[in-house]
Amino acid sequence: MDCSVEVAAGAGVLVTWDDGRRRVQCPVCQEVAFRHERWDENDQFGVGSWFPSESPAGCGATISVRILTLNRPCWKCGEVSTCVVGLRPFRPALTDPGPRSVDGISLVWVRELLEQAGVDWLASSIKPRWSATMRQRYLSNGCQHCDALQGDFPLEGEVSELVRESGVEALDTVLVADVPALVWQRTVHGERGEGSGLLA
Repeated sequence: MDCSVEVAAGAGVLVTWDDGRRRVQCPVCQEVAFRHERWDENDQFGVGSWFPSESPAGCGATISVRILTLNRPCWKCGEVSTCVVGLRPFRPALTDPGPRSVDGISLVWVRELLEQAGVDWLASSIKPRWSATMRQRYLSNGCQHCDALQGDFPLEGEVSELVRESGVEALDTVLVADVPALVWQRTVHGERGEGSGLLA
């Protein structure tokens, strides 16, 4: 499989890759990949979403996703703070080599999932904060003790190095939650195939 979303027999699309190997993609991933390969600056596919409004027949409607965290000293107060740093399917495809980084879009639904699961202490530390470096407010991780913004760039660098050296299991799993497959696929692909990066 080239996709972590569950696909019933006969519902996937067999694709031959540049390396000669054949992989199965779900119809959503196949369509997004097709459009992204042919997308240009004139946006020949228009401004509408590349995603269907519901999962295609034969594709799982939800996917179990691990919400990964890192405990680290806050740069400001020195207390240990927990930050949401990655996302990974509970049963990843063989072609999915590592966790995905979180961004403002995925942090929105991650915060909602944490609240629903009663992990309020962590959910409440994810909120919009002003970044002097970026000169704007953005949804971010914050210290549970002093509320200082824990910047995306230093966090991602630290986590990527940790995953390269010790693997995904070096991160903690704070929650495994069922996420709508289309929400997950937007995280993987982005609205125009630019998707969230892999932490590796």
